[in-house]
Order: sequence, then C-alpha cells, then structure tokens
Amino acid sequence: MSAIAHEEHGHHEAHGHHDHEHHEEHFVSKYIFSHDHKMIGKQFLITAVFMGVVAMLLSILFRIQLAWPGESSDFLSFFLGETWAPNGVLKEDMYLGLVTIHGTIMVFFLLTGGLSGTFSNLLIPLQVGARDMASGFLNMLSFWFFLISSVLMFVSLFVENKRFPDLDWV
Repeated sequence: MSAIAHEEHGHHEAHGHHDHEHHEEHFVSKYIFSHDHKMIGKQFLITAVFMGVVAMLLSILFRIQLAWPGESSDFLSFFLGETWAPNGVLKEDMYLGLVTIHGTIMVFFLLTGGLSGTFSNLLIPLQVGARDMASGFLNMLSFWFFLISSVLMFVSLFVENKRFPDLDWV
C-alpha cells in the first residue's frame, strides 16, 4: 500500500502538481493594495517618514524667518516664491500657516498615524503570534485614508482665499 502511495506522490511531483499551489502576486496587489499587515505597516512607516521630512522642511522655513525677522532670505524666495514670501520675507498668514501645518503634521501624521499605524500593523501581530490581521481589507483602507488625508493636509497649506478677498479670516 505504501508503494502505491509513493508512486502516486511521485507521479504528482513529476507533472508539477502540488497540494499548495501559490499564484504569483502582481506588483500592485503585493505592494500598493496589499492586505498583508506587514506591508501595510511598512506603508504607514514610509508615509510617516515622508510626512516627517515635510514637517521638518516647514519648520526650517518658518524658523529662518523667526531667526532673522524682517530680513530678506533667498532660501524663502526659492521655496515659497513671491506669492507667499515677497522679497524673501514671509507673509504673516503664511508664517502662521507653516507653524500650524507643521504642528498638525507632527501630531496627526507622524506621531499618531505613523507610530500607531506602524506598530499596530507590523509589530503587535508578530508579538502575539498571529499570522494575519482579522480584516485585511479594512486595514488597507485605513492606510489609504491616512495617505489621502496626508496629501490633503499638505496641499491645504497652499490654498488661498481669492473668492472673498475682504474676509481675511476665511
């Protein structure tokens, strides 16, 4: 009986049949729209590091103005242009905008999203011994909402109020 089972097993091996056939994942399904908690944790980490660099650059911009108040800076002119830094001096509303967006990015997109998103997706399931998260699709959606909100937060810094010029507070 064992000889027959061995022959059948050899027959399947010879023709390339395996009990556990794995399909090859494409780049998009493996790295971009992944349901794997480890990849989602890495996506959170990469996005948080990028947002940390953005927050650092914003910090540099407003600290240059803070260090030399009222003085012209070619660095500010280069990065912000004449619209937000005429003659190399930050406009007051742009200064406040830089400080506000810097703080918001640091709290929500670096500390909260980056640390909790990275550690809760990458490390905790591995520490507990879980093979995967309970709902991979919702986990993936949480990253995409995080990424979209990160982009919207950064872009909102450059939105101007041209529709109602009399209302400075809008």
